[in-house]
Amino acid sequence: MAQASLITLEPIERGGVPALTRTVYDILMKYGHTPHLIYSAIQEVPTQSRLTALKYFLTTPPVRRTHKEGMDSIAVADYPVAPRYKYHLLRLARQWLTAPITAVVSGSSHVGLPLALTNHPYLLWVATIYEDELQARVDAGDAWARNFLAGTDWKILEAQERLVYERANIILGLSPNTTAQIAARLPHVQQKLQTLYYPIDTERFRPGTEPADPPYLLLTARIRDPRKNVNMLLKSFARVRAEFPRLRLIITGDEPLDSTTALAAQLNLSDSVKFIGHVSTDDLITLYQSATLFVFSSLQEGLGISVLDAMSCGIPVVSTRCGGPEGSVEDGITGLLTPNGDEIAFAQAILSLLKNPERARAMGAAARQRALQTFAVPIIEKQLHRAFASVYPQHF
Repeated sequence: MAQASLITLEPIERGGVPALTRTVYDILMKYGHTPHLIYSAIQEVPTQSRLTALKYFLTTPPVRRTHKEGMDSIAVADYPVAPRYKYHLLRLARQWLTAPITAVVSGSSHVGLPLALTNHPYLLWVATIYEDELQARVDAGDAWARNFLAGTDWKILEAQERLVYERANIILGLSPNTTAQIAARLPHVQQKLQTLYYPIDTERFRPGTEPADPPYLLLTARIRDPRKNVNMLLKSFARVRAEFPRLRLIITGDEPLDSTTALAAQLNLSDSVKFIGHVSTDDLITLYQSATLFVFSSLQEGLGISVLDAMSCGIPVVSTRCGGPEGSVEDGITGLLTPNGDEIAFAQAILSLLKNPERARAMGAAARQRALQTFAVPIIEKQLHRAFASVYPQHF
């Protein structure tokens, strides 16, 4: 059995990349290997003042062993350098970069730069093209993203991203949309490009009995991220509620921004929209099982894991055409897809299913079958095993 290194973003309790990282970590453990993470400890940098940050940089070891979210890890201190140098810092963990098995698991590919520079073989599992994420932030009004895309650092990071793709032995896109975007930008890597969805525990995420009364729509997302476009969802919900006054909207994940709660009040939705923050997995499953519809208003998504969770629970999905859901939701069969950012079309799609509950139930049943056939853990584990075996046949 072999040592294995997973280069990733700093694992946090919630989010798609930590979930992917846990999937790879667990399958490596299952096959008898000894995995550890390598990550840049961005979340650990104190932000109270320049003095506290300086003290951190002077006293924190560049590389240290740690235990993050239950996984053996190598933390690399995040020193204050320009973005174009940020991913070079992971080379401080050079003695772990040449483990017999290496993989890069990330939202975008930059974090794999140290492996690309060493010519060591590696598997790359990636959620999105970074430019797509930045552009979605620009569309949501993010001034930092707009300035970054116009600057020199972006050109350098774009070249770094390309290098990581080109030197990977196999590239796994998290959705058909991700795979297509990579192929369109880098057609010469197509022969080593595959789609691999995030695995869903379909035994745990399973249909319930009856929808709640009064009924509710459900969204679970990191709603402080401007790409989630929760303000559009609130405006659409206001239109829907004019025809279904008993309907509620439940939103889990981050606590809302003040501007979001202010908009809800402005739309007279304070009593019908519940922001309940982070909930346990068991409570989240209960919310899925009792929801009438799952609604997903994002501007851009690599996949949208919560969409897959909802489908596994037999809940029809109404989503924008924001990337990832376009591959997981079959429009008119397991849910409905609407133009990105179109609050009227989004509201009309919700209304069409509320007014035709038999159609909604049929979509929910079809969503459950798609989850069982496409996203279930045993299916994804086999595909991931084959991917590792193609790079490291001696270890799998």
